[in-house]
Amino acid sequence: MKRRIFKTGLLALASLAMLWVAVGCDVNEDVNEKKATIQIKLTDAPALNYDEVNIDIQAVSVGIANGEGEWIDLNIHNPGVYNLLELRNGNTVLLAGGDIPAGDISQIRLLLGENNSVVVDGMEYDLDTPSAQQSGIKLNLHQTLLPGVAYSFVMDFDAARSVVARGNGTYGLKPVIRTYAEAFGGSIKGVALPARVDTAGVAYVQIVNDGDTLISIPEDDGFFLFPGLAPAMWDLTVVADEYTSYVDEVIDGIEVKAGEVVDLGVVELDVVE
Repeated sequence: MKRRIFKTGLLALASLAMLWVAVGCDVNEDVNEKKATIQIKLTDAPALNYDEVNIDIQAVSVGIANGEGEWIDLNIHNPGVYNLLELRNGNTVLLAGGDIPAGDISQIRLLLGENNSVVVDGMEYDLDTPSAQQSGIKLNLHQTLLPGVAYSFVMDFDAARSVVARGNGTYGLKPVIRTYAEAFGGSIKGVALPARVDTAGVAYVQIVNDGDTLISIPEDDGFFLFPGLAPAMWDLTVVADEYTSYVDEVIDGIEVKAGEVVDLGVVELDVVE
């Protein structure tokens, strides 16, 4: 059972940070004038069926679109295991960064280590990642970097679709990752109640646009955030836990614009009569 609310062009209350910021440099510093600064962050689209999804990230590099297949290694801050489920609702971790030649880039590459695992009902299982360990995970990212400018990109690792449960009880990793500039598109945020810390009520929040579906599991206080959305009309559903008497709440026609945050405020589930 669902109760629908139609809202178009909800007031955007905040503006995302600019995609790029100028980096001051002396006009005589020719080297700096030919470089761009880049940083790569990691976040997660949550997985409902797992306690942990642990990914061992050892290296990050950027592919230069010069026809020669050149890769430039970035400085990775903390190589090792990241639990993706700790990075949701806008939480990010800075993976790597550095100065690279200005110009066109085509890809980002992640090199994984061997310590990848998933925890299900308290039991830990290895995640098989043979191809990723050999050549790395390559993500398309076609951008032109201007000299003397800083850029920030986010890799949204979809834990739910990336973990493959096999019939023999083993698990494999087939990464599904959405990469976007940090200030790309817009965002939708709000507070879904009753919060999980209080009582079972909200199971998760889902948004849909033209076949594209994203899920957020609210924080203990009910807060949820969908960052880096394409400018479009999105339909949102606060999904009630199936074992409660609450009903889903649906908000249709949420207009997302580039560089703006749509704040839905508090969205509270009703009890079925």
